[in-house]
Amino acid sequence: MTTTIALPERLAEQLQQRATVEHRSVESLAIECIVAGLTETDAAIADHHRQPLDDPELLTLVARIKAMPPNPASIIPARGNLADVLRMMEAIEDETYDVAAEIAALQAAEQELRDINRADDIAEGRG
Repeated sequence: MTTTIALPERLAEQLQQRATVEHRSVESLAIECIVAGLTETDAAIADHHRQPLDDPELLTLVARIKAMPPNPASIIPARGNLADVLRMMEAIEDETYDVAAEIAALQAAEQELRDINRADDIAEGRG
């Protein structure tokens, strides 16, 4: 995915200076900073929502759930053997499957993606 962001001039200068010092592109440094920020945010959110393991209400609830008998309505008996079904599927040869047509369709889709990426690069001044 390609995203364009507008940075305040001061921040853009700092990013450019740091990238120059580290002999990296501004883009790779910006991506690293964004990933680090999102990772820190995710960790902070997880810490905020985490409950202590010694919460008596939580421990009581877990104990009640563990003590409950299985619900027979939730148990669905098997109606066959998966291994047998897989063997049968392997034995059946689908003569209508055209490998060449499938490969041509995949190549056409890949070319379409390359064309879209190229158009994006041109529109965003990268090529």
